Amino acid sequence: MIIMLVENKNILYAPGRQKYIEASKKKESKNLKKCVFCKSEKDLLILESKTCFICANKYPYGTGHLLIIPKRHVNSITDLTTKERIEIFNSIDLCVYALDIYLKPDGFNIGASIGDVAGQSISHLHFHILPRFQGDVGWNVLLNFKVLSVSPKDVVLEIKKTITKFKLKKKFGLV
Repeated sequence: MIIMLVENKNILYAPGRQKYIEASKKKESKNLKKCVFCKSEKDLLILESKTCFICANKYPYGTGHLLIIPKRHVNSITDLTTKERIEIFNSIDLCVYALDIYLKPDGFNIGASIGDVAGQSISHLHFHILPRFQGDVGWNVLLNFKVLSVSPKDVVLEIKKTITKFKLKKKFGLV
């Protein structure tokens, strides 16, 4: 995906994400039969545990952007079972560990957007793991570009290799 920033009335746009925005995923995700996360795209799947999936984000904000998605269609953290919580947070640990080995980022954004005002785009609870690199955010990106060009499918392959090589499923209790 090519990201191009265009200035219009002091707002920066990333036209490459427009197709995603227009796809009305939120409306579909309220219907269990149409929810994109309930259907799960196998080509972006990295790991599947008993209660959740780890996959690459189809529309990443940056290289290595991963998602952790409960298998059960829930929309709130408070709806998670204890087992789901444990596996989700063990999966977050695994992702950070594997991405650290693979991409060596300078930091991470980890979180979930719950509700429209929080920016939730799909009505199925999910957590973002987003590697961050010095210079990839803020105005300095316009002055000092750092382009990372790794496709989500390449991220899937490399993270799977890392999980196997370092036996991370066992290390993080996801066997």
